[in-house]
Amino acid sequence: MGLGVLEDKHLSHVPGTALLTDVIGSDDHGPRGAAALLHGKGKDSDVVLVPQPSNSPNDPLNWPLWKKDLMLFFICIDTAVVGAWGPMISPGFVEMAKQFGISYNKLNGDLGYGILMIGLSCFFTNSMAVVWGRRPVFLLGNLLLFISSIGGYYAHSFEALLGFRLVGCIGMSPFEVLVTTTIADIYFVHQRGVRLAAWGLCLSIGVGGGTIISGYIIEDLGWNWTYGICAIMFGVWIIVLFLFCPETAYRRDASLNTDLGTTPLGDDKSGQYDSTKMKVDSNSPTAADAEIEVEVIERAAPNGALSEKKHSYWHDLKIYHGRVSDDPFWKVLTRPLLMLVFPQVLFSFFAYGLTTSWLVVVGSVLAQLFTAPPYNFTVSGVGLVSIASLIGALIGAFISGPIADWIIKAMSRRNGGIYEPEFRLVLIVITFILGGMSFFGFGWTLQDKAPWVAPVIFYGLQYFSVGFMTIAVYGYLTDCHRDKAPEAFAAINLRNIYSFGMNYFISDWISSQGPKEVFCIIGGIHVFICLCAIPMYIYGKRCRSWTSRKKIFEKIMNA
Repeated sequence: MGLGVLEDKHLSHVPGTALLTDVIGSDDHGPRGAAALLHGKGKDSDVVLVPQPSNSPNDPLNWPLWKKDLMLFFICIDTAVVGAWGPMISPGFVEMAKQFGISYNKLNGDLGYGILMIGLSCFFTNSMAVVWGRRPVFLLGNLLLFISSIGGYYAHSFEALLGFRLVGCIGMSPFEVLVTTTIADIYFVHQRGVRLAAWGLCLSIGVGGGTIISGYIIEDLGWNWTYGICAIMFGVWIIVLFLFCPETAYRRDASLNTDLGTTPLGDDKSGQYDSTKMKVDSNSPTAADAEIEVEVIERAAPNGALSEKKHSYWHDLKIYHGRVSDDPFWKVLTRPLLMLVFPQVLFSFFAYGLTTSWLVVVGSVLAQLFTAPPYNFTVSGVGLVSIASLIGALIGAFISGPIADWIIKAMSRRNGGIYEPEFRLVLIVITFILGGMSFFGFGWTLQDKAPWVAPVIFYGLQYFSVGFMTIAVYGYLTDCHRDKAPEAFAAINLRNIYSFGMNYFISDWISSQGPKEVFCIIGGIHVFICLCAIPMYIYGKRCRSWTSRKKIFEKIMNA
């Protein structure tokens, strides 16, 4: 048992498990063949690069770190604007309902169809990215958001606004699934935590910071101008993405994927892989002298890799570089639904999907909660409530990212150098404690009409705690199913359908039963979901082995 993760009895190399650190640091004592693997640099010199990069200069894993981080920076800024685009008009919902002559709940519920549109269109944009590449889909998403923002600026009826919102929500969908896929494309396992935190931070800044700014824009200029400003930003960012964000999908030799494999116990296959037995350090907390099967690759260059020339900058500017997958589009389109039968994906759907859906729901009713007595906030005042979520997201991102990477390296060293994706789930402990407190406290203080600072602090705590869940789940799912990460992310983003349903009746629910009962129920569900991480941590490796051995799951993965 590796730090509580039950060992598998069927495969010597379970997909997701990988040699991450040389715990002894000596070729005489370390695993035979580990010296042939490429390692990190500096303080990570004992960290094995997972997956192993190819010998091609065009492999995104071989790009300079500054190029990767610059690209991710531009995508994260774009993500922040996309995050702001969805809820930016929410501070003006009360005034907009009066302008259009409809109830608050109908306005909130009908605009919630955009959430449903995001969930459904994720399947199509994800499939396009898997088959034709990430770059054209990112550019298409920005183009649709640019067009819809122009339409939103000129919309003078609720029907027109709703129509353009739905178009924009299709454009938002790539940022629900492809940013995390891009991180998996260009970064190694031990580098992903900080980058996932950066993406989550920018998304939260957009959602929280956007409503702070939009509250003043709506109050001084009108809600239409929120779309006008976004149209300018998306127009500029289409050019930025075109110039600085090349294609990241890359066909790499299978022997380099040290985190993938299904070698049965007892098999001794020659060729690409050299399955070796490693004696665990006697000082390791794992069983003394226990033998662990570790799959190690030979550092042989794939045919032709050494002679491949580096692509020019002008070549990288091409929007479309040809198919990056031979799978038929319709098969990729249906695969996310089928992947929900995988225990890892199903757990991630509930853990990430339901938890983050609460944030969407809470954000949609802030105007209802804080414009009413005893708070009587103005439109800009409702926007300022989001300062709490912004601060919570900022602090959470700066803490959760480094902690996530530190945990997996520290636990891998204690586990004899072997990394298990379940190590990512340890972060959920923070979400369990603080997330439960935040939802219970938010509803309780609103019901008791406590001073505004109390519910606002609990609102910020929600964003702080849920950020840890996001990094844990996305990191876990990436490491379990890196080869099918886009489809897995599309599957868990079906949570938008749930968000839509909740968004449609949350306003009436609060009005009829009060915020205390509503948010205590939400908090109870959140606590239960977090507790489900315990059996997933213990039995996760056996689940990964099971899904890689059974024919039905193999058929789904190759559907």
